[in-house]
Amino acid sequence: MVPSNTPDNAITHTLDRGKAKYFHGREAVLREFMTLCDDAVKTNGGTTFLVDGAPGAGKSALLHECAARAGKEGWVVAQHMTTSAFYQASSMRKRMHQLRRYNIESGKLQLWVAETSAVSTLTEPIDVLGQGDEPLLLVLDEAQKLRFLADSLPGRDGRLALDTIDLIHNGGLGRPVILLAGGLGTTAAAFSSLGISRVDVDCDYTLGPLEPDAERAILHDWFTLGAKAQGDPHVWIEAIMRETHGWPQHTIVYIKSALRYLAAHGRSITPDGLEYVLHGGRERRNAYYLGRTDSFNEIELQALIRSFPEGDIGSTITYRDIMAALQEAFSVQEAERLYWRARDKGVLSKHGRGYVIPIPSMHAWLERRYRGA
Repeated sequence: MVPSNTPDNAITHTLDRGKAKYFHGREAVLREFMTLCDDAVKTNGGTTFLVDGAPGAGKSALLHECAARAGKEGWVVAQHMTTSAFYQASSMRKRMHQLRRYNIESGKLQLWVAETSAVSTLTEPIDVLGQGDEPLLLVLDEAQKLRFLADSLPGRDGRLALDTIDLIHNGGLGRPVILLAGGLGTTAAAFSSLGISRVDVDCDYTLGPLEPDAERAILHDWFTLGAKAQGDPHVWIEAIMRETHGWPQHTIVYIKSALRYLAAHGRSITPDGLEYVLHGGRERRNAYYLGRTDSFNEIELQALIRSFPEGDIGSTITYRDIMAALQEAFSVQEAERLYWRARDKGVLSKHGRGYVIPIPSMHAWLERRYRGA
């Protein structure tokens, strides 16, 4: 076992969300995104590129990779957009003061201080975005929050938000501008609530699990390049993949467990270490599920899991199934609010014409914990 005094910094080589240290997979999405960038430059226009998916599907890592690749092609990048920037000129100006430009020598997007004197006097986000002629990429994570803008903003702010997003989406800013938006499964509904009802099929992607070869490559890089582990990582990699089912967030928590073991055992991959790695990964994964569901009480989670057939992990159900189960414990209005909260938190995701608990191991965890409670 690993000593209890193993330093925490031995396992914090990456975050559970955000930029991936070793990125593999998602080739189809990246190809379509770069095609869109090329088209936007040719037409001097732009639009919206949506990436949604369940918690832990790797949305934030994909946004970072898209931004890096666009930067290499000459795009300047506003990498940390906020919803307020779409209706507050001051917030948009701040984002424009923090643009990133690709640095060929370092191979990274680095802060680039743009000329700001003309921008500082502009009073609407649209005017701020219209300054300059370089291709501009706006990166908005947690984009499902846009769903609340239309109802929560006062008249003028609401109009500015709608106008700004509409002009970006329809390429009406007089320069190449793309809004790269990532969020949970309600992201498309968020844009629809703002009047953006149609996103091109090539600009709207829902992330599922990684392909096995991509996950295998990530694990291999972490063990050989990141941890500089001694020994053949093959057995560990295959065992971890049987636990994660391709979900990037799960891959990371098992990697963290492995890094802790390796740091305490001279970087040696041993058969005995695998049990520790798997046990630690499962504990971290369950802690993640507790965090994802901490805004729900026990009765709400019981009602949600009872919407699904018992024991049928990964099953798809209808909206009518969900509401029927929820209304056994709640009023119609309460059931509707619970349904939307579950979608906003990624506990429920749309799948075809129905709904699923998107991560199989999360479905199994909810089943064990709340079905018989």
